[in-house]
This record gives sequence, C-alpha cells and structure tokens, in this order.
Amino acid sequence: MRWKNLAIVAAAMGASGLTGCAAKQQHTAPNPYSWAQRDGQWGALRPLYPPSQADTANLGRRHAGAGDEAFNFQHPRVDDFLAQFQTRWRDSFSVALSRSGRYVPRMSSILEKEGVPPELVYLPLIESGFKISARSPAGAVGPWQFIPGTGRRYGLRIDRYVDERRDPIKSTRAAARYLRDLYGMFGDWHLALAGYNTGENRISGILSRSDAEDFWQMSERGYLCRETSDYVPKFLAALQIAERPEDFEFDRPVEELMAYDVVEVDRSVSLSTVANLIDSSTEEIKELNPALHQGVTPPDGYQIRLPKGAKQGFEVAFAAYGDELEARAAAERERAMLEVQERAVRSHRTVARNRSSRPVIAAKRGGSASRSVRIPTKAIAAKRSAPTARAAATNRAPIVVARTKGRR
Repeated sequence: MRWKNLAIVAAAMGASGLTGCAAKQQHTAPNPYSWAQRDGQWGALRPLYPPSQADTANLGRRHAGAGDEAFNFQHPRVDDFLAQFQTRWRDSFSVALSRSGRYVPRMSSILEKEGVPPELVYLPLIESGFKISARSPAGAVGPWQFIPGTGRRYGLRIDRYVDERRDPIKSTRAAARYLRDLYGMFGDWHLALAGYNTGENRISGILSRSDAEDFWQMSERGYLCRETSDYVPKFLAALQIAERPEDFEFDRPVEELMAYDVVEVDRSVSLSTVANLIDSSTEEIKELNPALHQGVTPPDGYQIRLPKGAKQGFEVAFAAYGDELEARAAAERERAMLEVQERAVRSHRTVARNRSSRPVIAAKRGGSASRSVRIPTKAIAAKRSAPTARAAATNRAPIVVARTKGRR
C-alpha cells in the first residue's frame, strides 16, 4: 500500500526527471545482467533515514565512512564501474575530479544546510563532470543537469537573460531540495538517485505495479532502462574514488574557496562594462556569473557576483557610470528634440514658400496655355472651312446648271 500511494504523491509533484530515460514497463522483461549475491551484501536495503525520522536537522549529520550502507554499498556492478573509471574513462574522470575542487567545498556546505548527505556533492561527477556549461541532448543544463521544468519547479530562473541552472550555488540548492523530496517519497537513497535520473513518477509507478521493492531488484528484473540501471552503481563507484583518490592512483583535487561579493544592479549592463569598472577581466566576471548566459544583466536588475573586496569600489564606479549614462541620455534627448524642431522649421518654410509661389506660376501657366491652344485652333478651323466654301460656290452650282440645260 505504501508504494501504491507513492504514485499519487509523484503525480502531485508533477512530471519531472533530468536526463534519464523511460523505465521498462513490462514485468516479464529479461534480466540484462546475471548477478550473483556476494557475501550477503546486496539485496533489499534498510532505509538509511526512515521517512518518519527524516527531518532536515538530522539528515545532514551523516558523513561518508561512518557505516553508511547507502553510500558504502558493495555490489559487482559498482566494481565494474570502478574498473572502468581507472582504465577506459580514466582521463575524462581525472579532469572532472580536478575540476570538482573549485566547487565541492561550497556545494557540500549547501547540501548539509538543506539536510541531505554531503556525499551527494559528487553526483555532478557523473552528471556533468562539474562542467558548468554542460548541456545534454535532452536539454538538461548545468552541473546538476536540470531540465527546464524541474529547474523552475525548484526556484531556478530560466529566461532570455538568465539560466540559473548554470549557477553552481543556486542549482546546488535546488538539487538538494529535489533530492530531499525524493528521499522523502521513497525512504531510500538508491531509489531517490534513480528518481533523480529518470523521474519520480517512473520509480513510483514501478514500485506500485511490480514486485520490486528496491533499486537493485528493479535493475535485476529489467524494470529500468540501461542508463538508469547504471546510474546508481556508477555514482557509488565515482564516490569511492572521489573520497579516496590516492587509493585508486588519482590526484586529489586542489580545493578552492569560492570567495566573492554580491551587489545589486538596477539596470541592464554588460559584464565587460562591469569588469572595466573594477579593473578586472571579463572572463573572471563571467566565471563568477555563469547564469548570465547573454553576458548582460536583465533590464529589471539582478544580483551579480564580484571578486572578493571589489564591492565598494564597484558601487562608487557604478554610481558615476549611472550619472554618466543619465547625462548621455539627457544630451541624446536634447539633440533629438533639436532635430525635431529643425525639421519642423524646414517643413514650415517649404510650405510657406510653395504657397507664395503658386499664384504666379498658375498665371504664367494659364496665359501660355490659352495662347497655345486658342490661336492654332481658330487658324486650323479657318483653313479647313475655306476650301469647302469655295467648292460650294464655284463647282457645284455650274454643274447643276449645265445638266439642267442639256435635258431641256
């Protein structure tokens, strides 16, 4: 009954998911893997945090290496991905791991504040490789690979000017809340991770319609697509390497503290202008503000990040810049007004000149027209009528008389 109720809860949350694929619906699907139980360490999981005790004050207190069954889980599929990360995918994983050092300290603190295990900070290793601008063919964006619908549902702004899925701080907060909600639904972190990949509706539907009770049973019995079936063991393998990189002959990433100042701007301004106002580089400002994907703040204003210690100098420079913009705008308005007035004066003069010259032109045109039309018309009429009159007077009358005399 508990799993059937999850379908109702998932429907209330709305259709979601990130970059995962649809789960298989047929219950008789063949098993894609032939796993063997090893040391009794895999099977149905005891929930790490039972739903009745999953309050946010306690969720973030657990840490890896403290007997956490969900994240220190042993399974042949996990071992398979450990081998892949050390051989076939070693170069790309090493780059992603080194890139994580810039984001992990701040992200893990956000996860703990939001009440989810900090181990989940390494989920972007398999989602995006900690690449802020990552985009999937399905339209998922950012380090946590949110699709637009789920991103907006968890408070991320996505529009023409801003895409906060790219923001490592705001997207981490949204991902933490989504993961916390998923755990609240399923009471199991493996199922929560599967839901994060393929959508909570699909996982709750499988639980309500099948005999599977945990992620591993779903995967073993063919209820999940290949991507989602691989998702959880891939993350567990990546987590083991990220927590102990030296044990797997990887370099430990150098952790960096994301230190910055936040300032509000009330107008549209390019990030290159921001950089010039504080003698910084445009690349540095863009790196601090990846959500501004057009390189400009929205017209309605936005909070931007500046290098630590640059806030006060920017506020002074930006105020002067605003005054300069206002002065330029006032000068432009005055220039435009003068142009309008000049055009009006020129138009008035042209109209007045045309009106004053119309009688003279009309008189000249009228006189010439009368002479050129009337004189030739009378002359032609006279010439045409003269022969007719002569012919009538001389020719026709004698002929008639002669004929008459002959008959007599």
